[in-house]
Amino acid sequence: MSKIFYFLLGALISVALVMLIAPRSKPTPADGFALHIDAKKHINDMPDAVVHHYCKTLDKQVIQCLLFDSDAPNAHNIGTETIISPQIYAKLSEDEKPSWHYHKEEIPLVDAKLPGLSEAEAKKVVAAIEDTYGKVVIFWEPGTDAPIGAPSITKPVHR
Repeated sequence: MSKIFYFLLGALISVALVMLIAPRSKPTPADGFALHIDAKKHINDMPDAVVHHYCKTLDKQVIQCLLFDSDAPNAHNIGTETIISPQIYAKLSEDEKPSWHYHKEEIPLVDAKLPGLSEAEAKKVVAAIEDTYGKVVIFWEPGTDAPIGAPSITKPVHR
């Protein structure tokens, strides 16, 4: 079969998928990841890589962030960060706690930026999350064609 056939088949499938997805009006778990935070030191072997967080609040004690290797529309989802309150952190086992970082210590060390927010808005966001704890799981190393190997938990910077 010709390259044109495969091109047209791919285009047809793409259009069909868009038409199936576009009309949805029912909320999904993917909705609401709107707060954009950029930070370094989230990938153990690549401390200078900027990781783009898109976060949403799940409830009063949990924030979930999707992590991407860029802010481009075709960026790879490379991991996740779960942010929890001090109350939840206090209930974690002593074996689990080393996998979490305290944001009051970490935020100044990771060159965090909040694109699209004014300095005053960014300060409010930082103040709201600085007493929380985060756990970062990376499952796709930036620069690779696919998520290869086992996921890794990012080591806290301050330790």
